[in-house]
Amino acid sequence: MDIVSLGVGLVIGVVTGAAGAYLADKFTDDRRRRQLVHQEDKKWKDVEDRFPKLIAEMRSDFSTPDGRNVRAFFIKTSNTVMGFVSEPSFEYHTDKHPDLRPAMLLLIEHGFISDITPAGTPMYRVHEKLVDRLLEREAKA
Repeated sequence: MDIVSLGVGLVIGVVTGAAGAYLADKFTDDRRRRQLVHQEDKKWKDVEDRFPKLIAEMRSDFSTPDGRNVRAFFIKTSNTVMGFVSEPSFEYHTDKHPDLRPAMLLLIEHGFISDITPAGTPMYRVHEKLVDRLLEREAKA
């Protein structure tokens, strides 16, 4: 066996191994990405199935030209008045949606909103993935 054929065999072996590792990682990453998208789809379907009236109202609110840029909302009763609010926000009413508090807990658990209550009245920050779902935009994975 000469040194040239030994060197060529070594290089071919290294390239084959590297290409195999690259392709395995690529396919594993693609599978994980698809699984993540599938999990997010299941979470969203869970929210929509449990709280259809709330999601319909939110979809309607966020679909307006002014509503597309709102990223916060309060939950309260219909007969209360909000004082100074530092940013545009929506209001959802506990007397119209008796299941509003459980809906907030599920939306937080699934990562669609965050609780940013400064005091008294519950306030929530809307994450972009909720807006994407409400406006039926393609989810980014």
